[in-house]
Amino acid sequence: MAEEKPLFLIDVDRAIEGLLSATPKNASGPIQVESIVMHCVDLANALDGAGLEDLSGFAQELAAQFKQNQAQSLLLVNDFIALTNAGVTQIHPGEATHLVVTDEVLNAAKASFAKKLAQLKAGTPISSEPIAVASQAAQVSQDPAVVTTQAKPVEESIEDAFPNQEFSPELFRALEAKKEAPVDAVSAQTVAETPEQTIALAVASSSEPISLEQALEQTLDRAVNELNHLFAPRKESPPVLFTPPEPKPFVLPENLTKPIDRESAFEYTSKARYLDKHYALDRSSNLNRMQKARSLIGKGDNWSGVEVDFLLGREQDELVRSGQQSLRHIFENLTDELLIDEVYADPDIAQQLLTILSILPPCPSIFAVQQELMIFVDLDHVTLSNEHLLAVSNMMAEIGGSLEIHHDGVRLSCPSSLLRMPMAFFTRHGEQYAVSAIQYLGEEPLSKAVDSKVDFLGEIIHPARNIYIRAGNHDYVIHAHEFLGVQNMNVHQNLPRSLERPYWMAGVALDGANNVYSWIALDRYIR
Repeated sequence: MAEEKPLFLIDVDRAIEGLLSATPKNASGPIQVESIVMHCVDLANALDGAGLEDLSGFAQELAAQFKQNQAQSLLLVNDFIALTNAGVTQIHPGEATHLVVTDEVLNAAKASFAKKLAQLKAGTPISSEPIAVASQAAQVSQDPAVVTTQAKPVEESIEDAFPNQEFSPELFRALEAKKEAPVDAVSAQTVAETPEQTIALAVASSSEPISLEQALEQTLDRAVNELNHLFAPRKESPPVLFTPPEPKPFVLPENLTKPIDRESAFEYTSKARYLDKHYALDRSSNLNRMQKARSLIGKGDNWSGVEVDFLLGREQDELVRSGQQSLRHIFENLTDELLIDEVYADPDIAQQLLTILSILPPCPSIFAVQQELMIFVDLDHVTLSNEHLLAVSNMMAEIGGSLEIHHDGVRLSCPSSLLRMPMAFFTRHGEQYAVSAIQYLGEEPLSKAVDSKVDFLGEIIHPARNIYIRAGNHDYVIHAHEFLGVQNMNVHQNLPRSLERPYWMAGVALDGANNVYSWIALDRYIR
């Protein structure tokens, strides 16, 4: 079994492959300076990780010179790749033990390459003489003993790479016989030749003179015969074609009740639809249906209507969770200790939280818990700078959440969905308002009666209560006449653009009786 290649060697090979692909094949081709510099830096990092500090310094210097003198720097690419292969082979020979160079040869090659780098920096013409390790590699490739050793076939069993195909055993034996045939000097020389050169060589070596067109026809006939022999079983037994049945016309079943009038129902849509592996359910239609049912039940005067309304509200809460993503899988590789069990959120909420965690310093421990439609995320042993605090505060306000600083960490609180969330609602001057229950801190009566107060909602006459909220990490006070409580409500954000609305209004919220509340979302549109 072959020895597994170490990781640092894989990084070096990838960097060399990228450098060769970015290098133009001829002098007239365009030079991709940015790509070449990037692969040189990757190669320098890989060599530094392998312990080859000298070669890493050469790669960094070569990347710097590419920015100044592109044409002359290209002359050192092949020498540097040969020097890199020699250095890597010396510390990890693997199976290529015959390519290992001695320390004296490697040091001489480093000195020669350093001299060429010095010539490149000084702007003098670079010596065209290859470095010592490159010339030694050429001698090894011309050594007949080495060629014979490399050309010796390795005994291995015939492995069927296509077990499901109907290939004949004679074909495998013919391919194996061709593989074991000795490779002479002429065939080894013509491996890298083009098809035109191969045909010309065949014409020159043939005893009977034939034209180039005849040689092409012979090659084409031979290829067609091999393909016919290869796919002969397929022609004898072609696959059976399946004809799909004709689709049946759709017919409405009998005794079908009249569907809900969609024009009288509110529409709840998100800003974008996300495709994932979760169960796909049209939550908007189901929320509309439940809302219509609750509005009809509220017209009755019996206690059973109240109970049914409660059950339908719970059904709406469960319906919102359909299609949500698990935070435990999203935060899986962000910390050393992840304490999350059953916490789900809408894709836009989960993406916002993931963005916040990506810009914060590394957190050693993340704990999250969900209470109905509310999510609480604790980040332990993390300290936020003023820039981090400002950015995270605005991003949490965008999703109706809040930010709280502890003595040894941070707590992020937000709703699990912007389609339906718990709302704290109140009234002032007959108008009904609602704020995210996550941002609601509490309320209390005024200490003394006043004639009027002014807040960001405007002027209020004879206010009775103070309502305290926190949007992000900023605290605000709202004055109201009456605080009504907390309830889960459906949220409608897509207001028509023709309607003018104040800066603090993010949409409308609807309770079970279809009462409309203006949703107050402070700092939602500020970054």
